[in-house]
Amino acid sequence: MDGYRRSEQEEIFEQLCQNVDADEAHEQEAIEFFEEHMDHEAFDAAQWLDVALYYSLAVARGVIDLVPAEDRARSTIAQVITDNLDISYSDDECRKFAEVLQLCLANGVPVDLEVVMDGCQRALDDMEEWARDDDKAPLIRLREELLRMRDDSASEGD
Repeated sequence: MDGYRRSEQEEIFEQLCQNVDADEAHEQEAIEFFEEHMDHEAFDAAQWLDVALYYSLAVARGVIDLVPAEDRARSTIAQVITDNLDISYSDDECRKFAEVLQLCLANGVPVDLEVVMDGCQRALDDMEEWARDDDKAPLIRLREELLRMRDDSASEGD
């Protein structure tokens, strides 16, 4: 995202997604906000999709079909997740990341599972000296889920 400047509307959308995730708003409000801004000049469907994917699975499910295939192809959600694994590694967060990646794969959003697996390994390596096995367990489960997803997508390609 070098040089990328977010619009005020995108920041509002991010806050709406966070509010939905915290059960402070209904996902329909965020979905409608997404729809209202689709025709605006500064709207970047790929960027907004990544916001929804990262912050609210419910919103992402509601907007993913509104995003054209060429914009889905520009999603950077795998890198966004990878960049956050060193600080977001709780059981809930790792489970959510796996669900996000499954949603992406099922809806034509390309994700590089190897990038996320590498991020898991880097986070685990960073935790090696200080973390208990319980702290590392969610990342290990996420890595195992990523391996399963990779194997599933490889067998579908056969």
